[in-house]
Amino acid sequence: MVMVATLKVMTTLEVQPKTMARLETPDSSVRVGVVSFLNARPLVAGLEQLRNWVIHPAPPSQLIDLVANDEVDLALCSSVDLLTAPFEPAWLASTPLGCCGATQTVRLFTRGPVENVSRIHCDTDSHTSVALLRILLAEYWGISAELVPLGDGNDVEAKMLIGDKVVDGALTRDAWPVQVDLGEAWFDHVGLPFVFAVWMGKASNSRRIQRAGRVIDRQFRLNRTRIGHVVSQAATDLGWSEAAATKYLGSHIRYTFGDREMDGLQAFLARCRTHAVADRDVPAPMAL
Repeated sequence: MVMVATLKVMTTLEVQPKTMARLETPDSSVRVGVVSFLNARPLVAGLEQLRNWVIHPAPPSQLIDLVANDEVDLALCSSVDLLTAPFEPAWLASTPLGCCGATQTVRLFTRGPVENVSRIHCDTDSHTSVALLRILLAEYWGISAELVPLGDGNDVEAKMLIGDKVVDGALTRDAWPVQVDLGEAWFDHVGLPFVFAVWMGKASNSRRIQRAGRVIDRQFRLNRTRIGHVVSQAATDLGWSEAAATKYLGSHIRYTFGDREMDGLQAFLARCRTHAVADRDVPAPMAL
């Protein structure tokens, strides 16, 4: 069984929104790796204005390498990286990227019934989404399909896409009659929220990770009060309308980490072990 401690109480610091933007770290610079998608903007918008903070946007699958190579101090890494990181991880049970039901931006597209699919071309930008698809194929649909990297060709029977790429007018029901939201499929199968990404770094850097996590938590609570501004700054450049982006961030993506999120993460990591995705104990998270 995966060794993850159950989190019963979230610890956060109560700070009035008007003071949040002035938060700074007293020592040397903090280097933060972030997902280069719209869903991360409520967590990090404004951090680049803090003294000594450096933000490194990258696809989710590349963030763990930035940590491993000491290019960043912490990053919003794929949750499956807790099992596969090439270092002893320290992670925060705070401000994750998750969902409770449909996520909208992790989707399987097929030309026909999923049960008839033999090969799926996968977006490799997210380690967690590929692992989740593997689990759902085995447990939810009861099939064994070959998973291969997504190429440039469109003549495929099935593909999985993540992130802002899903907001594409070419992904119509006529072109792809079957479209499955993997967050929704997970909830239908397990009945728990799904955690796609958590803040993670090297255990040897745990104090800096914890301090940075407090600042990120505060910045998120500030951004939550000005979500219209956050959306207007990012949505169009990432291919979203402001209305769709606001609904997506408000109704589909979850940034809280409580008991049910921990249960969902434990369930996912346990299934990763069952399906030979990885085999490793996971340390208990750090509270803020």
